Amino acid sequence: MPRHPDRQLERISQPVAAGLIKNSGVAVLTAGSVEQHGSHLPLGTDHFAALSIAERVAFRLDTIVISLGSVGIAQYHGGWGGSLSLTPETMISVFVDICAGLRFAGAERIVVVNWHEGNSATLRLAADKAQRLYGLQIVIAETHIITNSLHPEEMEFTHAGAMETSAVLAYDSSLVHMEKATMPSESTQGDNAHALFRQRDVYPILQDFHDIAPTGWYGHPEKAEVGRSEEIAEEVADHVVRRAKEVWSALKNKSHQAAHS
Repeated sequence: MPRHPDRQLERISQPVAAGLIKNSGVAVLTAGSVEQHGSHLPLGTDHFAALSIAERVAFRLDTIVISLGSVGIAQYHGGWGGSLSLTPETMISVFVDICAGLRFAGAERIVVVNWHEGNSATLRLAADKAQRLYGLQIVIAETHIITNSLHPEEMEFTHAGAMETSAVLAYDSSLVHMEKATMPSESTQGDNAHALFRQRDVYPILQDFHDIAPTGWYGHPEKAEVGRSEEIAEEVADHVVRRAKEVWSALKNKSHQAAHS
């Protein structure tokens, strides 16, 4: 199944968009990043990856998708010209303002499709604020993690490797230039360094991606393939929708039990 750009809010007329949001009670919000991904992938890799999956999620939920914008929290990629970053305060403000408009249109639930781990902490703070201000119920889907979890051997959790190359292929294959995939950093060293910052108990805060990959990227992009990439994007979208519905059902049942206790 292809992407669904016709679900992007800015491409839809106001009456149609208002109807989709009101009738579904749901909106999909994307978060990505503009940061270096070597010479073979675009700076907007994370933005395109999130949008590709979010369009599929919006189609399944019969609603719209709107982006926070292409830029995310990526200050640790600042050593490469062209990489951009917001401050957490800016992202939170944009997130909350967009949620206000979606709530006015009739959205009661928001699905956030994120593809950039640098955004995660800020998105939690933003979602908490929007929920408290507007009575929304927000779930966050970390789609880079989901993709790796569904296919851990095939979709390596590297930077600009097979997983992210696959994500861009599923968005627009013309943006991938495998012939330019040169100068990767050593994969084992990259994995070990990245793992240090991904610990769940005691971990440092990443300040400079050179500490993980001196050349900016590592992994095996050549393992990604167009047809397979689309299959994986569909699987990830299915997973997001299934888990969101499970969460909503669990929270609804919990609220019902509390009301009758």
